[in-house]
Amino acid sequence: METIVKRLERLYNTENLTPEDRRWLAEYLKGDVSELYLVALEGFSKDALEKKLSLSQQESDQILNNIHQRIIKPPPARKVFPIWRLLVKIAVAASVTAVFSAAYIFRKQLDNWLNPVHYQETVALNGEIKLITLPDGTSICLNAGSSLKYPDKFKDKTREVTLTGEAFFKVAHDSSKPFVIHSGKIKTTVLGTSFNVKAYTEDKSVKITVVSGKVGVVPTISKHVAVLLTANMQMVYNKTSQKLITEKIGDASSVISWQQGKLQYHNTPLFDVLADVQRKYNVTIRADKNLLNCTLYADFNNMPLEKVLKLTEALINAHFKKAGDAYTLKGKGCN
Repeated sequence: METIVKRLERLYNTENLTPEDRRWLAEYLKGDVSELYLVALEGFSKDALEKKLSLSQQESDQILNNIHQRIIKPPPARKVFPIWRLLVKIAVAASVTAVFSAAYIFRKQLDNWLNPVHYQETVALNGEIKLITLPDGTSICLNAGSSLKYPDKFKDKTREVTLTGEAFFKVAHDSSKPFVIHSGKIKTTVLGTSFNVKAYTEDKSVKITVVSGKVGVVPTISKHVAVLLTANMQMVYNKTSQKLITEKIGDASSVISWQQGKLQYHNTPLFDVLADVQRKYNVTIRADKNLLNCTLYADFNNMPLEKVLKLTEALINAHFKKAGDAYTLKGKGCN
């Protein structure tokens, strides 16, 4: 009868596993992996050692010193496999500057081999909105001109995704696995809540707006400490100055109204308004520099483009000129 060790050795050297072999390995990895130490450390996993680990001399000396300390003062007798004796044998026999951390590395290799993580990217082009449901049940509404990168399964201690653009997240609660969104120089961490992230590459700022629950936010390259946001709070991070401002807002629902095709603005810079209009309607819009200091109070609720342009002209006393598929806004400017 084939022993567990022999089976592990055979499967390691087999390129194509049968469905039964895969089921057996997956089940084995859930329990005691004492045999795995033996298999990993008795020579046949030499390739994994050479490819996966390359420790410095200092790190190697520290590992060997730890092993020697355990020899001098061995741990209380337990039923687990005596791995330190094998580590000493390998270190001395090979005279190498690296010692294989077998259980963790090899187990990780097998798990990734049997159940690999695949990454995918969803892109919402200008003029469209996309809905995404992640493996953990988190739902995401991706705004026009945005993209989201995410794995097909969450195997690590965190659930991490990368956003470029704008999205509304309704995160499934999991206290053991925080949900992390990387958006440029901002990292947002939650356990389970609903919030909006606006982080377009071309925008001058990154905005995090919380609808419900609590959200932790921190810039990744500046010295700001983490900021805790609660419902109806917004954080604005200026990319140029690296300044971070948090404030209470009247109603966070107005910030996420883009999901229903609405564009709502309250003292919003014209630059931001035109950028939103370009993405929503998939058009090119330019404006004279003297107009960019204008701010708007407006609700463009599912209006056709031509009506949005006319209202904008009236609000800031300017006019659009069309050349081909592009529009240019001209006017005297705002005080």
